[in-house]
Amino acid sequence: MAQRLCAFLALALILGGWPARAQQPERPAPDRNSERVLTERLYEAYNKGDWGEVVDAFKELRNNFTGTLENKKLVFLNAQALFNLKKYKAASSALETLLALQDDHIGALYLLAKIYALSKKPQDLERAKDLLIQAARAGAYVLRDINSKDGQKYFKKMLKDSTFILRVMNASNEFTVSSGNLRNPFRSPLKEVEAGATEVEPVAGPNLNRQLELEQLEQRIEALFGEIERLAQDRQVEELIVKFTELRQIMNEYGQEGSELVKKKQEKWAARLAAFGEVQLSIQLQIYINEGNQHLRAMAEAIRNEDYDGALERFERIKELKEQMYNEEREVFHRNAEALFVRGKALRDTAARLKKISEFKLVVTGIVVTDPSSDDRDAAIINDRIYEEGDAIMDEETQEEIEGLTVVEISKSVVRFRYEDTEFVRQLRENP
Repeated sequence: MAQRLCAFLALALILGGWPARAQQPERPAPDRNSERVLTERLYEAYNKGDWGEVVDAFKELRNNFTGTLENKKLVFLNAQALFNLKKYKAASSALETLLALQDDHIGALYLLAKIYALSKKPQDLERAKDLLIQAARAGAYVLRDINSKDGQKYFKKMLKDSTFILRVMNASNEFTVSSGNLRNPFRSPLKEVEAGATEVEPVAGPNLNRQLELEQLEQRIEALFGEIERLAQDRQVEELIVKFTELRQIMNEYGQEGSELVKKKQEKWAARLAAFGEVQLSIQLQIYINEGNQHLRAMAEAIRNEDYDGALERFERIKELKEQMYNEEREVFHRNAEALFVRGKALRDTAARLKKISEFKLVVTGIVVTDPSSDDRDAAIINDRIYEEGDAIMDEETQEEIEGLTVVEISKSVVRFRYEDTEFVRQLRENP
């Protein structure tokens, strides 16, 4: 070590002294490293269909400019390029990152559905269906797209699934109604009129007060059905839960009367309530998904604010939510729980990695940048050790290499490091 340090200092003196050398101009960075030039390079490559160049340009943007991973357009173009290169795992990861930023991104939902549709696993095909339904709910013309020549390459079998087609139509209808504030043409009438409804069947027993009570309960039940239909159309989840609870309570109270008329009405209402069974399940599923997306957005925001502990804490909430969703019987709850968990885990891994990086003690107290024509290599003093580009960083306590942490580039006032797949910089300390 002593010999190497002497050689380092001698090199500095030969080059004209440390202070003088540090003030010399750095080798000019190529234009392609500027954010504007790199972005234009990415767009040009995308328009030409040069997918490898798109990925390379995005990688340089990500490594050199903060905020690239928050640029939804660039992230999506990179995901498309990865997909076209058949790097489906990397494309899927990029799309999950994008959906963590915007959970109703139509392009990301559709492209991710394509990836899942390539799988032969039944659970992946169901996941593809769920993504397409979510895209339809967000406003995508899913039926048109999956019927296209390109769409049939991935979704041809789904076109034969009448249940799936109906779910897509309902999801598209939800978007049309909610965006236009129009009446849903598939919505049931608020009040049903039955043949023979003018014929009043006598109520058993002479108790007039009880008859009036039953009539009031009937009116309230009918009114509740109407309110539930309206709230279901407007997707007022919290209010729907309250109304369903009230409806069941009143129906139970009404059913205590044992007359034939009451039994017939109970059967009629039970059928109407059963028709809402899927609505209730959808409501509960939506509640879970909304909560999960809130946690994902909070994790992404915490990472942007460098609150890594906050992001890790949110992931624990996602794990708890996953457990709750797996307690439900329907498979759709399990698939969505897994999807939320996968997206949360990706953010958790990012937060853990950035937290580790923030805790690294990397004090840069000296830099020597050699002449470009020289065979000598650039060097820097980090934590009182001399390092060159490509060197692994040593742990000051264990005196062993820190796995995955290396010096990538040394410039006039900055040292660039890489930890696992993330690059970061440390400035030269002005007053060592």
